[in-house]
Amino acid sequence: MMKTAFLFPGQGAQVVGMGKDIAEHCPAAADLFEKANEIVGYDLRHLCFEGPEEALNTTTVSQPAIFTVTAALLELLRQTHPELWPDVTAGLSMGEYSALYAAGLMSFEDALKLVQERGRAMQAAADASNGSMVSILGLDEEKVRALCRQAAQGDILEPVNFNCPGQIVISGS
Repeated sequence: MMKTAFLFPGQGAQVVGMGKDIAEHCPAAADLFEKANEIVGYDLRHLCFEGPEEALNTTTVSQPAIFTVTAALLELLRQTHPELWPDVTAGLSMGEYSALYAAGLMSFEDALKLVQERGRAMQAAADASNGSMVSILGLDEEKVRALCRQAAQGDILEPVNFNCPGQIVISGS
């Protein structure tokens, strides 16, 4: 018998417009966005659907946004394909919270509150640090390593996360 797995993305998967089609076609998903607005205390729905991109890309917004969109996708699946439900769930980094929610181990409210606090804590840590991290899209490992060597200029700059083909995170001082 074949098993079904749901895999959930981490930060960096956000894009302006995400979730809009889902909310327009699934009232229960639209309700999740409204509930998310109440929980986070700002118009997350608008930031997901309309941007601006700069705001959506901040750690404090992107993490709750990605979680809410994945929860909305799950709601759409529940309604349109109730027979398609995961035997296992997994997530990359922040996606672990979506996996826990999909597995029924956390409520939407609790998971979103944790994800929001996680984003705040990560932003505070980044603000207190001299280093930074950036996701590079569309280049292979060799090219990213060469660019890091060229740009480092005596400082530390290295690939640190190999998330998937074509997505490499670099970090340095």
